[in-house]
Amino acid sequence: MKQLFPLGISLIAVAACAPQQPPTAAAAPAYAAGSPPPTTTYYDGTYIGSFTQNQSAYGSGCPNFPVAPALTIHNGVAQFAALDVTYQGYVTPQGDVTMQSPSGQTLTGHIDPQYVLRGHTTGRCVYDASWQRKEGRGPFTGG
Repeated sequence: MKQLFPLGISLIAVAACAPQQPPTAAAAPAYAAGSPPPTTTYYDGTYIGSFTQNQSAYGSGCPNFPVAPALTIHNGVAQFAALDVTYQGYVTPQGDVTMQSPSGQTLTGHIDPQYVLRGHTTGRCVYDASWQRKEGRGPFTGG
């Protein structure tokens, strides 16, 4: 038994000195679909809704909005909330955006070189929307 004690201490010391994995830069969204694609912080910032159009079937109970709600991108993770539903997902280095809500609604879109995000939601309510970045990390050429 006395011989096992130094061996046990040695194992604990080796385990404590083993290289540790560094923490990730951003926690993955809890409900974004699938594995995260490669992301970028280039598009990070606050995007203000500039347009929305209800494409839902007549009588679906989906309200009309004059503008889309604000959207944020932080560490390559995009998020916005509308109708008590939060959409969250990823932005690829090419500016493609895919977001999902916990109940399965999705938003797909793309950010152009002027930092305008145009997207389309699917689910119970269907909308086309656009956002313009007002502040952020990457070069900004808009007004």
